[in-house]
Amino acid sequence: MNVVRFPPLAPVPTPPITGPDARQRLADQVKAGLVAALAGHAVVQTTRMSGFRASAVDIGAIQEMLGRGIVAFDMAAVRDRWDDDLRIWMSDVILNWVQRCKCIHFELEENGISIRIETQDDHGYYAYELDVFPGRS
Repeated sequence: MNVVRFPPLAPVPTPPITGPDARQRLADQVKAGLVAALAGHAVVQTTRMSGFRASAVDIGAIQEMLGRGIVAFDMAAVRDRWDDDLRIWMSDVILNWVQRCKCIHFELEENGISIRIETQDDHGYYAYELDVFPGRS
């Protein structure tokens, strides 16, 4: 039986379509080469064309989405729900909205959640940091 906890978490919003990222050309070429070499014996996922590109993550938009998701919470509720569903929900939002995400690190602080996101494209690695606070609209 599925129990929906209160307050409920919002569905993960659908990210915008951004189109192909020229900074991922090498990865796309490698994937195309694998498909050609395997001649239909494998399916290789193409580069995602939705969400923020690895080199251009809109941290403010991510922060706003995550913040809206916990506006009805206080820090005690965040801690209570963290391992049950909240950490997974926040990870899903980030992974759906950020292309080529290599790592997400969460740290529960005294009055909020500190988040570090690492991404990569053909030109390099990128690190983004933000904080999200429960109860703020």
